[in-house]
Amino acid sequence: MLCPEIWDFPSPKVVCSNKKCLTLNSVSKIVELNNFYRNVIITCPDELHTPRFIEDSLLDDSDYYEVANCPLTEFIDPVFIQKFIKTGKLYCLTANTNCMIQNCAALTPDGILTLHILESTYQTLGIEGTKRPHKFYQIEIPLKDLKNISRVKTALEKLKLFDFNISWVPEIENVCPSSIAKYFCNKNYKVSSHSMSIERVAPVIKEVPTIHNSDIDEVVEWIGMLAHDANLTPTESYVSTYAEPECSTPIKTSRISIIIVKGFLTPNILINTSKLLEDYVKSRDFKHYWACLSVQSIEESLWQWNTSSPRIFQSQNASCNIFFTQESHSVYTVGQLKYT
Repeated sequence: MLCPEIWDFPSPKVVCSNKKCLTLNSVSKIVELNNFYRNVIITCPDELHTPRFIEDSLLDDSDYYEVANCPLTEFIDPVFIQKFIKTGKLYCLTANTNCMIQNCAALTPDGILTLHILESTYQTLGIEGTKRPHKFYQIEIPLKDLKNISRVKTALEKLKLFDFNISWVPEIENVCPSSIAKYFCNKNYKVSSHSMSIERVAPVIKEVPTIHNSDIDEVVEWIGMLAHDANLTPTESYVSTYAEPECSTPIKTSRISIIIVKGFLTPNILINTSKLLEDYVKSRDFKHYWACLSVQSIEESLWQWNTSSPRIFQSQNASCNIFFTQESHSVYTVGQLKYT
């Protein structure tokens, strides 16, 4: 028999918050706090199908690109900085990496190239960084005001090639976002285009719990059960048996639509959808009506829990659930570090 102490693992560090009575501007700031998301769930009660214009906001012009075997020195090229960093919002993240054991990099709309480097590698680079947990260093390179270019280039040349997921939002409307793909293609890099995937779910329910008269964490869990097509009324009785949220004044409808969109999601897409959801909810003549946008983080990415915490690479799992109502909006966030 195994010694019980072997399995006495500490529980993961969990961060939760619930903010109420928010405006759309406040919601947008929460979404923009981070840059890299992997899926979003849109929940619309009293609908058989999610309104088409909401689906389109997530799928239209949302293609992203993967650039294979790309050196970091490409991002400090003056031509690249002038064409893409200074004329739009660039979202770039190393793909298929584990930030607990590998070097990683991210380029964010503020024009900062952030490197997450193993201590043994960092000591060979000759540029300054900040010590981070698990024997890593973080280096931030401001590309809009890049200095000591030759020194930075020499350091970056010592790092291996990376695969990157990239999405670019140009400032000028008549400029095509695919210009960045063409740029890398012209430099003979292998570039692949990817579209968002979508799954439509139409679960069977009896009624919909309202936000003002239910525990919001239970409603979030309920949405998750619906999205996974789980059994809401299990017949077997266990300690962990699921129970639906208790609500004394539910919305009397047996219709609900859910879509799950997966890909390389960026804040500009989510904020645009949030604006449409706000208008849609206000147009519904239904007491206590709500709609929800639930977004999931990319787990091995540059992440910031709140405005007072540092933005660093963390192996984490976080979700942000935005509930739109006719009066105001609520945001329930929950996340955990995989390693503490």
